[in-house]
Amino acid sequence: MEDIKKDNAQEAATGENMEAAVVTDSDTKIPEGAFVLTLSKPYTYEDKIYEKFVFDFEGLTGMDLVDIETEMTAVGEIVLSPEISTSFMCRMAAKAAKVGSDVLMHLPIREFAKVKNKAQNFLIGTGFTG
Repeated sequence: MEDIKKDNAQEAATGENMEAAVVTDSDTKIPEGAFVLTLSKPYTYEDKIYEKFVFDFEGLTGMDLVDIETEMTAVGEIVLSPEISTSFMCRMAAKAAKVGSDVLMHLPIREFAKVKNKAQNFLIGTGFTG
């Protein structure tokens, strides 16, 4: 986040127009069982262009769930039932995709709904209930 702020400040100070970085996973091996969401059109968030996301839900640990609950509590959100909490599922999906939850929260609603539904199906499929 600090790098983005530095880049934005540098661009403003020098008048340089920095091109947006395209984020892809072409060099990354896709984990077995991962959900790959190929976006209907490129999505730009904070000067990064995303064309797809890879969600490795199976790679998450119990500590990831604890971290999500801690993060939500810190911002005043209470998690009563994670499998029906859109905020919880979004944060879990962000961890699975190794991106910030803000990246996913700003997706167009059609794309966001696909992510939320996959996260919910994963939670319910594991037998997880709050």
